[in-house]
Amino acid sequence: MSEQTSSEKTCRCGHTRSNPWIVPKPSYSLFGWVLVGCGISHPPTEVRYACDKCGEVFERITSKEHLKHHIYR
Repeated sequence: MSEQTSSEKTCRCGHTRSNPWIVPKPSYSLFGWVLVGCGISHPPTEVRYACDKCGEVFERITSKEHLKHHIYR
């Protein structure tokens, strides 16, 4: 197992974003949901990283350059 650096955020369980228990949960605007519902890719307005084990949301991403990596395909 790799050592975690001090700059990585963790949940209460100690998991980082690279752990399988951590899932990205995107949030879309109403227009974004309409596009995604029609099968058109659209970047979310926010991505929350949450632990499925403890339920804690420990990181939120809102910068546009990072959100482009989370486009629903």
